[in-house]
Formats: sequence, structure tokens, C-alpha cells
Amino acid sequence: MKRSSPPILVAILLLISWASSSNAQSGLPYSLDQCISYGVRNSKNIKNVKFDKYLAQKQVNEFKGIGLPQITGNAGFQQYGDFPVSLIDISTFPGAGTLPDGLPDSIRFATARFGVKYNASVGGQISQLLFDGSFFVGLKAAKAFVDLSEINVQRTEIETAVNITKAYYSALVNEERAQLLTTNLSRMEDLLHNTEALFKEGFVEKIDVDRLRINRNNLKSEKMKVERMVSLGYDMLKFQMGMPINQDITLTERITDKDELPTLETLVMDGNFHENRIEMRLMEEQIHLQELNITRNRAGLFGSLVAFGNFSYQTNRPRFFELNLNKTWFPNSLMGLSYNVTIFDGLQKRARVQTGQIEIAKVKNQMDMFEQSVQLELRSASTSVINTWTDVEMARENKVLGEEVYRVATTKYSEGVGSNLEVLDAEKSLLDAQINYLSALYSYVLANVELKRVKGEFKPLSTTSDK
Repeated sequence: MKRSSPPILVAILLLISWASSSNAQSGLPYSLDQCISYGVRNSKNIKNVKFDKYLAQKQVNEFKGIGLPQITGNAGFQQYGDFPVSLIDISTFPGAGTLPDGLPDSIRFATARFGVKYNASVGGQISQLLFDGSFFVGLKAAKAFVDLSEINVQRTEIETAVNITKAYYSALVNEERAQLLTTNLSRMEDLLHNTEALFKEGFVEKIDVDRLRINRNNLKSEKMKVERMVSLGYDMLKFQMGMPINQDITLTERITDKDELPTLETLVMDGNFHENRIEMRLMEEQIHLQELNITRNRAGLFGSLVAFGNFSYQTNRPRFFELNLNKTWFPNSLMGLSYNVTIFDGLQKRARVQTGQIEIAKVKNQMDMFEQSVQLELRSASTSVINTWTDVEMARENKVLGEEVYRVATTKYSEGVGSNLEVLDAEKSLLDAQINYLSALYSYVLANVELKRVKGEFKPLSTTSDK
């Protein structure tokens, strides 16, 4: 028993390894919603705009620091080589008496050097902003800028969701095309095999076999091309999701699952859908920022009031080392208020206020244009949904007819009353009808995605601030 355990263990490990390898190759299943959720968490574009939001938050903290106490410290040391010289008028000294007129300056003025060789000081300053209208309004503007950054994050999330949705359905269409070609190729292989058997029995000519072989080879070539497009479609989807390209995934939905008639509510061509769009929120926040900027410039006319205090200790010593330290340090302190106001700035603030008012008028004009453009986009997208659905219905009917024509042609050929040219033509018509149906269905799905985007139905998934 002991000798047989290692081979059994090895077999179990190999089985587990094979199962893991099989799962890795098949990839994790992803629905459309799961792809969008993954993309919101991992998209590089979303991460970049989140970095911008974090930077805005740090800038707010930096701006807040202006209103907090400002404390600085200083220390200094000086060593005189030559002391500065001062002139002393001896006539001003008490007890000097009355000096005779015309006394030469060399006698009247004496020279003296004051100070000691070593000087040191240590101290600090503290100041506190008591009033500054522009600061407090600017603080509101800084917070509004963070809100604008958050809206920009949400807009990028919506754009990412739209791009992932389109890439997801593109990958599904390529998969369906690959499956169609696989089915048609298998059917052509069976027909070729039966025709070769008939050729050996002398019931058909060699040209019939060659025609089928040519068609079989064309189908193989087309199948290989579509399979490469499937791989590329998956890569595009993973790129939009922010997923490593070499990671394997499978898609759980099918493009044919979206084969449904649009409802009347979906095709409404009027309404205030611009209010649902994230772009409107961005422009509204831009107006709010400009209004705060105007208020900040006006508040700056009232000046600022700052309280301050300076505290220091100084020492002067004739020698570098002084044992009696307590008697040679002298305190110095100063406290006060400082009020600063601009009397005339060359009308700069007035110009800034007027600039802000023009910016507001410009954004409001853009909002009116955006409302009209959304109405136009809504009508265009609704019309595309109707037109593409008409194409789907027609392509579906042609696909059913193509299947019936192919069935009749192959039946006649097997019974010896039809030609293989008729079969090849029916097979080509069927494949074209099937591919046209998929293309029409894909266009219809994309039209619905565009309509959903225009109506503002794509919503950001992460609206809370990241810790």
C-alpha cells in the first residue's frame, strides 16, 4: 500500500492540474453588467480622472491651510571679524560743558565700536488670518472644484460603460459569425463527402466535386479570418475593461437574446432628456464656479485682517563658550494687527468680474445649444432604432427563406433532379442571409445603446468617494 500511494498521489495532482488548466483556458464567465462593473473598477481612464479628483481634494486641503495659524521659527548666529564703527558727539554728553566754537571734528567726534564678537538669536513668529472675504469664498470654490472633479469621474464611468457595451456586442457578433461558418462548413463537408461518393459510383462529374471543394476551401478561409476577429474582439473588450489582454474570459450572453421589438416608450422623440445627461451637471457646476469666482473678486475689495506675534531671545558674548548662560539671553516680543486693503488696482478686479460674467453667459448659451442637440440626437437615435428594426425583420424573413431554399435544393440534388450549382447558389444565399441578419441585429442593438446614451439612461456605478 505504501508503494502504491505515490503514483496515486501523482495521478490526483495531475487530474487537479488538468482541471485547473481546462478552467483557465475556458475563462471566467462574464455578463455585460459584470464587464461594466469590472471596467468601472479597473479602467485606466477612470483611474486617471480619479487621480484628478484626489489632486483637487489635496488642493482644497492646501487652500484651507491659508486660514489656519501660520507658525515659523528662526535661529541665527554671527561672529564679527571687525566691529562697525560709530561716531559720538562728545558735546552731547552730560557734564561736557560748553565747548569752544570752531572745535575740529576730529576732537568733537569720537569713534567707538559697540558689540561683542559672538551674537546668537532664536525665535518664532505666529500669524492668524482673522478676515479675508476672498479666502472664505475661495474655499467654497475649491470645494465646488472637487464636486466638478467627481462629476467628471461619473462622466468617464458612463463613457466607459458605453464603450464596453459596444465592444461586448461586437465580440458577440463575431462569435455568432464564427458559429455560422462552422455550421455551414460542416454542412459543406457532408455534402462534399456524399458528392465524392457519388462521383466514385459514376453518378456525378468531377467538376461537381471540384466546385464543392472550392466552396469548402473558401468557407475555411473565411472561418479562420472570423476566428481571428473573435480573438481581436475579445482583446478590444478587455482593453475597454482595463483587463489584462492575456486573461481568458467567456461571454454569457448572445446577440440573438436582444431580438426584441422596441416599445413605444423607448421610441419617444420628445422630452427633457437633456436634464438626465451628465454634461448638463458639468455645465451647471461650471456656472456655479464662475459665480463663486465673481463673488471672490468682489469680496477682495474689503481687504484682509491678520493678527501676528513675534517672540525671540538674543545673546551677545565676548567668548564662544560662556558658562553663565542664564544671564546672557534677552527676550524680545511683539504682537499686533495688520489690515491690508487695495485702494486702486488699475481696475483689475472689475475686469475679472466682467470676465466671469461673460463666461457664465457663454456656458448658459452652451446649455441651450446642448438642449437642442439632445432633441436632435433623440430623434436621430429613435429613427435609427426603427430603421434597424425594419432591417432585422426583413433579414429574419430572408434567413428563413434562405433556409427553405437550401433545404429544397439539397433535397432535389440528393434525389438526382437538381444540380450542385443550384446547391452552391442556395448555400451562398443562405450564408449571406444569415450574416446579413446578424449584421442587422448588431446595428439594431447599437442603435438601442445610442438611444439609451442620448436619454441619459447610463448611470455611473461608483458615486461615492474612494477611501
